[in-house]
Amino acid sequence: MRDAEEAVEEHISPDGLLRFRVVLGEDGDISLGFARFPWHTHADILAALTGLPEPEAVRRYVDDLIGGASVVTLWSVAGELSDIWMSENPERDAHYSQDGESIELRFWDGSPWPRPT
Repeated sequence: MRDAEEAVEEHISPDGLLRFRVVLGEDGDISLGFARFPWHTHADILAALTGLPEPEAVRRYVDDLIGGASVVTLWSVAGELSDIWMSENPERDAHYSQDGESIELRFWDGSPWPRPT
């Protein structure tokens, strides 16, 4: 997400590594994502997936993240953090990386997601 856009809501993880933003675009579109990283989603997508009105879908998504119900994926290339996203499938994401890449699965509070054995 671009940092230049004004956030209507912003959350920083307890360890200071993650900054999650809810941004209202000029066209009224609401996007959600991690500051300085490309992955993001939109309120209309969340509403379509959950069957909830957009404001409720956004609230649930944010609450699940900061409440520890959602798994966050940190993808690094050559030791540099390249993207962060909310995992829809941690088992799949655990095996996402290629040579020279690494994946960390964690919760908002910094505790690791248990990797499958």
